[in-house]
Amino acid sequence: MIEAWIGDVIGTTVAHYADNKSGQRHLQTGVAWTAWQRTFGHAALSDWPHLLNSLMRFAGYAGSQSEWIAHAFASMSYEDRFAEDESERFSPDPSRESEISAEFLTTKMHAMQRRLSEWIEAIVHWSVHWKAAVVPIAFRQGEEQRELVDLGLIQKCYIHLSDEGRKWWQFRHEDLAHRFAGSPDWSILGQAQSFEKFGALSRPDIDELTIHWWPLLTRHEWTDRDMCGLIRNVVKNPSAYPLREDKEFADYRKKALGLVKIKDRRGKSAPDGLPKGWKVAYAKIGRLSE
Repeated sequence: MIEAWIGDVIGTTVAHYADNKSGQRHLQTGVAWTAWQRTFGHAALSDWPHLLNSLMRFAGYAGSQSEWIAHAFASMSYEDRFAEDESERFSPDPSRESEISAEFLTTKMHAMQRRLSEWIEAIVHWSVHWKAAVVPIAFRQGEEQRELVDLGLIQKCYIHLSDEGRKWWQFRHEDLAHRFAGSPDWSILGQAQSFEKFGALSRPDIDELTIHWWPLLTRHEWTDRDMCGLIRNVVKNPSAYPLREDKEFADYRKKALGLVKIKDRRGKSAPDGLPKGWKVAYAKIGRLSE
């Protein structure tokens, strides 16, 4: 179920990148929360503790999706640790145990689920954004065509696959060969296998920070000046494009990253350049000195 949820988010995000050119995309719009409700919305209140335990166990497994869940939980842990207001915490204050009601716990659990979804959506966004730049051939229109590309790219590294990985590849290859028998689309697999024109992001450091910090911007209503200032403090060439001006950065994150602000939620820039939530941002990248 957890893999199905994350797979839903990945599939929707990949399709959005494939179907929309740079400048026309709109990411981190609540896709993961919608997918969560689709996957787990039927769960009864009594099932929530079990679901949380399952997520925490899953975070300890090997694999990229488990790492993503662990990353999301770590982000929420930092938010709890550096919360400036008790209402922002996901875990209840043990000293006020007598005041904790079932309704209170339900509200906290619901907030935790939603926030976990927001962090997962940011993590998936970065993964897909990076892949779209490095392996653009993987973003053809059509889900089945994209699967052929993925299979061809995996075939390039076949010698490095585990025994289980090779069995999975052979199973998928046989299935797709049957499905695409006689179709000109079958040649896509060979094109992907021989693909060598790998691309690159021009400012991967800026892209990664902006995408991963977006849940903080939306929660605390950071301005572009807030975000830009925090990024300048930790990247090389902080005076180069797209960080030369706040407006330049705003244009960049909209057109290059598909990150669009909600018009009626515009905050004020922090006078000291340290907006609410900045400690979480720096803790996430190991740049917070305490």
